[in-house]
Amino acid sequence: MFKVGAALAFPMVIGVLAPRRPDTPVRPETWWGGLDGAARSAPAVGVQALRTPPPDRVRLPGGIFVMGSLWFDLTRALQMCRKEIWRAECDSIQLQRTFRAELPAHQVTLSAFEIDRTEVSVGAYQRCVSAGVCAPAGFPPGDARFDRPELPVTFVRWEDATAYCEWAGGRLPTEAEWEFAARGTMGRPFPWGSFYNAHLSNHGAFAPDETDATDGYTGLAPVDALPDGATPEGVLNMSGNASEWVHDLFEDDENGFGYSPMPQTNPKGSKNGTYHVVRGGSYQHGAAWMRATYRTYSFLGRGPHIGFRCAKDPR
Repeated sequence: MFKVGAALAFPMVIGVLAPRRPDTPVRPETWWGGLDGAARSAPAVGVQALRTPPPDRVRLPGGIFVMGSLWFDLTRALQMCRKEIWRAECDSIQLQRTFRAELPAHQVTLSAFEIDRTEVSVGAYQRCVSAGVCAPAGFPPGDARFDRPELPVTFVRWEDATAYCEWAGGRLPTEAEWEFAARGTMGRPFPWGSFYNAHLSNHGAFAPDETDATDGYTGLAPVDALPDGATPEGVLNMSGNASEWVHDLFEDDENGFGYSPMPQTNPKGSKNGTYHVVRGGSYQHGAAWMRATYRTYSFLGRGPHIGFRCAKDPR
């Protein structure tokens, strides 16, 4: 207890605080003194809503273009194939039938649509898995060849791709939309132009060893890799990296032709096919498979080389 009249000891104060005039505004920094610095995020409390960031899409105006290949285009594809190590297989009936599914060339009219600039990444797909909407991709967790956030997600079924696109506010592109995005109204043989360039797509080789590092990658590449190989509109990796699921079912006739020769408007493919179409070559495919008209299907459901991107109808 202090005695009356005793001196109280206080710490020494350096300087004298002059009283503030009533009409003097308080400096802004005064309010923040002693507070923690700003943070980009904070731990959520209670229910958390998992959403994907708005995707980066390219709006395409639609138009009239020629879809599919001419016989001349298939001759060119076989010439490219014969430069590969397994050149003897290029004249096999099985391989020639694969390319014949690009026939016949036919006129297609498309309405405007939007398409993702890049393939859907592992990181983006994982958010859909965390939300409980998408099934986990089928690659082994932690496998650096496939399980990295910047890589295109692979080992996904067509149903998984459809679920993701719906969750992200879009849909899978139709096959016609995919080819239009890759070729444009001018009918480019390759997404980047008229001539093949081994440094513009993440391709492989038609050989016992399917890897080819001349493009800088032996396996999958990040979804934004190889920007010089983008279409003039800025859509990346339409050839190479991961092949891609599209909406349509695959069906060919007794001649191996995959299309009707009749003009079509906003086609959505066959209603009688068994498997869904896969478009674009992958990191496992050689030069002939990098052409923008290449098409196939998958009966395995999932594969290490098959991913996808989404499309959307414009508002």
